[in-house]
Amino acid sequence: MSTTRNSIKLSFFTILSRILGLIRDRFQAVFFGTGAIATAWEIAFMLPNMLRNLLAEGVLSQAFIPVYSDSIKDPERNERRVAGVVLTFLSLILTGIVIIGILLFPIVLPLMTDQSVEEAALVIRLSRIMFVFIMTASLTAILAGIANTHHHFSMPAISPIILNLVFILGFLWIGRQNWDSETNAFYLAWTVVLGGVIQFTIQFIYIIYCGWYPVPSFQFNHPALKKIFSLMAPAVLGASLFQLNQLADITIASYFIPEEMGAVPALRFAHRLIQLPTGVIGVALSTAILPALARIIRDGEARDSLEFGSALRFALFLTVPAAIGLYLLGPQIIDLIYFGGEWDERSSAVTWQALQFYSLGIPVFSLNKILTSSYYAYQDTRTPVRIMIVTLVLNFGMNLMLVHSLAQGGIALSTSLSSLVNCVLLYSGLRKKELNTALRPLLRFLVMMIPAWLALGATVLLVVLFKSTIGDYAVMLGSYLQLNESRNLQAAGPVVVGVVLGGGLYLSIAAFMRLEELNVILHYIPFRRKRRR
Repeated sequence: MSTTRNSIKLSFFTILSRILGLIRDRFQAVFFGTGAIATAWEIAFMLPNMLRNLLAEGVLSQAFIPVYSDSIKDPERNERRVAGVVLTFLSLILTGIVIIGILLFPIVLPLMTDQSVEEAALVIRLSRIMFVFIMTASLTAILAGIANTHHHFSMPAISPIILNLVFILGFLWIGRQNWDSETNAFYLAWTVVLGGVIQFTIQFIYIIYCGWYPVPSFQFNHPALKKIFSLMAPAVLGASLFQLNQLADITIASYFIPEEMGAVPALRFAHRLIQLPTGVIGVALSTAILPALARIIRDGEARDSLEFGSALRFALFLTVPAAIGLYLLGPQIIDLIYFGGEWDERSSAVTWQALQFYSLGIPVFSLNKILTSSYYAYQDTRTPVRIMIVTLVLNFGMNLMLVHSLAQGGIALSTSLSSLVNCVLLYSGLRKKELNTALRPLLRFLVMMIPAWLALGATVLLVVLFKSTIGDYAVMLGSYLQLNESRNLQAAGPVVVGVVLGGGLYLSIAAFMRLEELNVILHYIPFRRKRRR
């Protein structure tokens, strides 16, 4: 369970990052709502963010970590030179990507969305500012990979926290200036760049402090560099297909759903909500399992190891309740976090249309991250690409079929269903490798957990049925405390009661069943550790 324990440590920082991310989204919702400026901002940030996700969020580090790990056990201990040549080469490549992106984005934009000339001009100006973020985020990913390989997970996990804090401080400063929404968007774009620079600087200082500082090198024929990019080539293709999936979602939403419905920002805000559980659980587990599996495979212990199965069970133990809660309490959660300012009842309604279908896919979104990382531990980046091609075609076809009847909800449902297919295919492929995939224990775990999940759902559903009464009591309490946001308080009541009652019952059942997954969580609760002593 060492992978699971490491993921708990990561989850603490990831939870904090996601909470700060929700605060950041709250500011953005109040500032822009789901109107024209919000749509322009989302589209402007889309391409730089897609390239950031393509390079920084997984592909680079997942290709880099196995090769860097091999260099550590090399008798010559040349890992610092490996890191240096990768950073040097990557810096040159990223500079070219940023320049090309700035020059070509005006040509690419009309192919992506259907916008007026004025809106397109705003999108282009905003995106040109934010393209620099691609470079800082990608270089930060390599530095994080160095720390993760040495089993230092905390500092890389703090990096998103830094970015969100810069965002929030930027919103606070912008909010005091009394500018119009368009000017606010421009300064927010510069905040993105500033956050990326601060992220990189802090990670670089940490790497130097720990003594893992890279040695700059222009030896671009280095075997490690060739190995990394040979691994990256199919991985980049696979990640490109995933990003193309998201681009297809936005393009279809832009062309087939009227702009006044705010489908593009609604999809984004709904997706941000499901990123709380998938980020906390899926990303943390996949980050922790990659170096663990790489070591197990290297030592020839993959067939007997229990790491993989325990990671899957732990993910399901946490994500299925999250999916149930988010589906049943979704409208109240949206109002609690986003309502106010430019965000009105219409914004909540269109976002809920997407969130209800996204929430169905939370467990498989998290499992897919773990499964993909497991392939990378085998240095197999081709199989996930082949599977992603199938997923891409399936998602695009379902988008076209469902968007007319369900609008943005159809796009979200397509994403969840295609991700389920992706999950099944990835798991089936891993069973062919010399890895203990623990199918029977996993099936037994699923059957065993059904009563607990049903009890949780019934409890939360009961809270939803009495949401008006509970909300009224929350408003009364808010009035007593001199809080004025009645809509947010009306939503807060059912959310808090549902989480406390449903979560408490679920954990009680888990304790009665003596589940190892619960014991892992309790191990990291401070007062429990003190009492055991």
